[in-house]
Amino acid sequence: MYISDKDALKYGSGLLLILLPFLASAFQYWSWFAEILLLLAVFYFSRSNGLRFTVTFLAIGYLASLIKLGTAGIWQIGYTPWAGVLLVALKKKGLDTAASVFWSLMLAAFLNALPLIPNLGQMLSAEHINATVSSALEFYRQQGSLSMLEQQGFSAQDIEKYFRIILPVYFKLLPGASGVMAMLCLGLAYFIFRMSLRKVEGFKPFSHWRFPWYTIWVAIVGIGAYLLGDYAKNDILTIFGMNVMLIIAVICLVLGFACLVYWAKHPKTPRFLVVAIVIFALFFSQFLMAGLVFVGLFDLVLNFRHIPEKTEGGKS
Repeated sequence: MYISDKDALKYGSGLLLILLPFLASAFQYWSWFAEILLLLAVFYFSRSNGLRFTVTFLAIGYLASLIKLGTAGIWQIGYTPWAGVLLVALKKKGLDTAASVFWSLMLAAFLNALPLIPNLGQMLSAEHINATVSSALEFYRQQGSLSMLEQQGFSAQDIEKYFRIILPVYFKLLPGASGVMAMLCLGLAYFIFRMSLRKVEGFKPFSHWRFPWYTIWVAIVGIGAYLLGDYAKNDILTIFGMNVMLIIAVICLVLGFACLVYWAKHPKTPRFLVVAIVIFALFFSQFLMAGLVFVGLFDLVLNFRHIPEKTEGGKS
């Protein structure tokens, strides 16, 4: 019996929606690859079967996971696929692509950051910091890295001091980092989905990617919360602001790269300038990345590339 590629994709994506969450729970294995697969299943299945069936099939998969492992199974597989459902729903409502992607990215970041927030107090406690520092130093000692660092002039006390500075910042940014990973998975899955349909629906080049102007408010909220928390000595506000700034920085970095590619491809841009930027990136990549974040941030309101907020057919 012959099954067309279209039917194979339809049935395969439907099976993934139901089986993948259950199998991931049964084998206690989940990764960014499985998350992208499930997101792709959401996009492809909704295209051929509609949003209602997609939500139903995905809900069955999550319910099977819940029955198998309880809430631990749900926590393990995360909630990013539901942000993919939101993206599809917003597109079906007629919202343009840029706005649909923005709101779904925000939902993905929120749903993946939220479960980590209740554990921040315990992670930042003196007991946990001390235990983590001791474990890290012991690991470095067993690997021989500690002696190598000591030969380079770093004492064990210097390394311990470094860990005690870095670890609290690391733990404070864990919710935002989890949110960023979810956004990257969602963005990559949607990119693959749209690229596969570019001959049918078209696909805007990377150099023309934009987000709605009101994305700037995420940055304003993050910076405002951080400054207010720092002024009022309120750790909750400060940590909230730090995580929001991390999330918006990644979005602005992508936009900054889009601006850079746009200018590099522009016929009026001198070739020597493009070469100079490439050389600069090779030796000072961290400064280039920081600069691109600010370029992306200001592009939200200044629209350096003069790209319309919304194009015909909602393909922005």
